Amino acid sequence: MTDRAITSKIIHALADYLKLDAASITESHHLRDDLGLDSVAVIELLFEIEERFKIQIPDQDLPGLSTVGSVAAYVQQRLAPTKPAPSHKPKKSAPTSKKKKKR
Repeated sequence: MTDRAITSKIIHALADYLKLDAASITESHHLRDDLGLDSVAVIELLFEIEERFKIQIPDQDLPGLSTVGSVAAYVQQRLAPTKPAPSHKPKKSAPTSKKKKKR
C-alpha cells in the first residue's frame, strides 16, 4: 500500500466519523484542535484505524498521534516491511598457519 493510499484511507475514516467531506481534511489538521475530536473520539478513531490496517497501536504511542499526518506516518511506519535483523555470527578468524619445525 502506498503512503498516499494510507493517508487517503485515514482521511476518509475521519471524514466518515465526522460527517465531513474528505477534501476538507488535510494532513496538517490537529485531531483535537482543528477537527474537534475529544479523547474518546480519538480512541474510537484509532480503533477504527487498527481495524482497517490490521495493526495494534500500543497505548504508549498515543501521545505522538496528534495530527492527521502523524497518524498517517505512524501507520506507514507500522506497515513498512520489516528488514531482517543482521545476523551476528562471529566472524571466522583467518586460520593461523603453524610453522613446521625444521628437522
